[in-house]
Amino acid sequence: MIRRPRHLTQNATRAAICAAGLFVLALSTGCTEQEIAKWEAANRPLLARDSAPVETNIVRVNKFFSQTPWLSFKNDGSKKVDGVSFSLYLEGPSAPKGVFGTGTIAIAMYRLDTDPLGKEVATQVKEWVMTADEAYAWRSKKQTALGWGYGIRLNWGDEVDVAGKQIAIVAKYLREDGRVISSSRQVLKVPPDGAKPSLAARN
Repeated sequence: MIRRPRHLTQNATRAAICAAGLFVLALSTGCTEQEIAKWEAANRPLLARDSAPVETNIVRVNKFFSQTPWLSFKNDGSKKVDGVSFSLYLEGPSAPKGVFGTGTIAIAMYRLDTDPLGKEVATQVKEWVMTADEAYAWRSKKQTALGWGYGIRLNWGDEVDVAGKQIAIVAKYLREDGRVISSSRQVLKVPPDGAKPSLAARN
């Protein structure tokens, strides 16, 4: 079932009121049509995002990583890798296209080690939990061929030491009815200390 949460409806209504107000103000202050068009172009991505489909019945979680997903949130010039970025897509039952969800997104990071027998041992070292309101900031402003997604940028901080280690990322979606939808895991090798991240993260 697709629905629009109250805060999103309010956002869209507010945006429409602002647009109408700008038009009235433009008439009274003598703004040109070109200036109005420029404002509309600048705000079109936000208006499109607020009008994107929102789904309660999420049935699949997909994630996509670039070849160099690493981030540095450091401001000390060290450029130490302490974060990762990826795209997250939630799918409803009607089409294999990304939509926005009304539930909670939880992302777990595991450090992968081996025991004396060579068997893999996965230890959860970090988890990020975002409600629908908190995840709003991560919504993409443009629809892709895969639909609407989230541009996730995570910082694991100094308390987690995974430099040069293998990690696994698993994204879970907690629906409002209590059902949990999990993605497959993504195994990555974190660059060692001293290696440059793909890009610097901005707080």
